[in-house]
Amino acid sequence: MSGFRQVFFLSCTMMFIGGGAAKAASPAAVEFSADTYQTGPDQTERVGHIYVGKNRIRSEMEQHGQQVVNIIDSEKQVTWVLYPQQQSYIEYPMGGAEGAATLKGSPCEGIPGAQCKKLGDDKIQGRSATKWDVLVKGQGGSMRSTQWIGKQRSILLRQEIQGGPIMEQRMLAVEELNGRQVEKWEMTVSQNNQSPQSSARWFDPELNLAIKEVNAAGYVRELKNIAIGIQDPVLFTIPDYFKKIVPQPQPAR
Repeated sequence: MSGFRQVFFLSCTMMFIGGGAAKAASPAAVEFSADTYQTGPDQTERVGHIYVGKNRIRSEMEQHGQQVVNIIDSEKQVTWVLYPQQQSYIEYPMGGAEGAATLKGSPCEGIPGAQCKKLGDDKIQGRSATKWDVLVKGQGGSMRSTQWIGKQRSILLRQEIQGGPIMEQRMLAVEELNGRQVEKWEMTVSQNNQSPQSSARWFDPELNLAIKEVNAAGYVRELKNIAIGIQDPVLFTIPDYFKKIVPQPQPAR
């Protein structure tokens, strides 16, 4: 499944997750490393690093004055959050294997509690697409949507959420960004009588993910200094001397 639909930058931190449901990061087309840049409306810049291996991702960023490392291992279906200064880590099961939809190539692939029904072939903005009925069930209830997935790159071209917003993506141009050939896409979200909100994404076909995003609120997220190559397996392991922390369950209210 395309990283463009699933996780912007393939990072396990929520600030990089796109779309309506948080999903486990899917592998990129190739292994690479890059610097991550985030800029908010106040122009404050945060810089981090990301390493993408085969079915594994490591992201590093400073939060509240300390370095935080996130490691996703999609084969083991686990996410680790490391705190190097404390030499400790927390383990979170991803839950993708148990109860996940098994319909290969569907929007439900890898999403626990999701049900997909193929409605047929269609065209969006002249692009061939597969139309799906998608039902996602969670603790907070259920959400039904109709999705049009492009056949060329498995990009979500249009989504209509029942009783909610309508999202549509269209390609504007082929451009060069940081020395790489990319496709510029515009995403528009509209609902009822509200003014449509637009954002832009630059999709890298070689990496099979978006390497830059600018949204309507003024947030900019970007990958720079991309270096394609096999990543050291040690990057995706926990040092032996790190202590495992077990989060205490929150009391029921």
